[in-house]
Amino acid sequence: MDNRTEPLADGVWRIEVGPSINAYLVAHDRRGDGAGLTLVDTGTRGAGPRLVRSIRMLGLDPRAVDQVLLTHWHPDHVGSAARFAASGAAPAVAVGAEDLEIVRGTAPPPRPGPADTTTLGRILTRVVRPATPVPSARGLADGERVEASGAEVLDTPGHTRGHVAFWLPDTGMLLAGDALWTLGRVTQGPRTLCSALSRRAETIQRLARLDPAVLAVGHGPPVRTEVGRRLRRLAGRAGRPVTRPAA
Repeated sequence: MDNRTEPLADGVWRIEVGPSINAYLVAHDRRGDGAGLTLVDTGTRGAGPRLVRSIRMLGLDPRAVDQVLLTHWHPDHVGSAARFAASGAAPAVAVGAEDLEIVRGTAPPPRPGPADTTTLGRILTRVVRPATPVPSARGLADGERVEASGAEVLDTPGHTRGHVAFWLPDTGMLLAGDALWTLGRVTQGPRTLCSALSRRAETIQRLARLDPAVLAVGHGPPVRTEVGRRLRRLAGRAGRPVTRPAA
């Protein structure tokens, strides 16, 4: 499959690392690689070479990736993080605090109860195995402003307990990971793949309040039109109506 990349804003690119699986690259100076690069999610275990190729196709140096931010522990997002961490670039790796021990390999994924996944979901949690551990990974705190990239960390539990999204206020871009999906339409994704369903309503309410200009997700194309309206409508369907933010 051909490498697919596209610019989403100045210094922010989507990289398709597999069928409907996305990673994102953020230039710290919003221009090129001179001030360093942040990679948001890394695809599957086999996606590393494709990511490196894609970064080079953008005219950037993969060795400038000095930071890897992970939205959650699932192996289609963390799969190549260990490879990057062990590379010559040796980027720092970070993930939401409640998913940290899973990514480090020091704790297994939690077993969700009936309120937090479906029956099939409970079966899947016994089958899906975490990616290669990244022992050096650190935890991200809600509201933290990540140095260099300027990304603000948002706790967005629902898909996993420790799921986080990244808000780039200077571009109005929301990197939502799997808190939202855009395959066909904007949704909160399949319930079966979630392990913290009881917290999804609070997450969509929080994201709808941001009123993003661009929505970029882990699975599906970016959304550039009426993002805020779509999120507020989704929040209403989840039973948590949100009023339009003040100008």
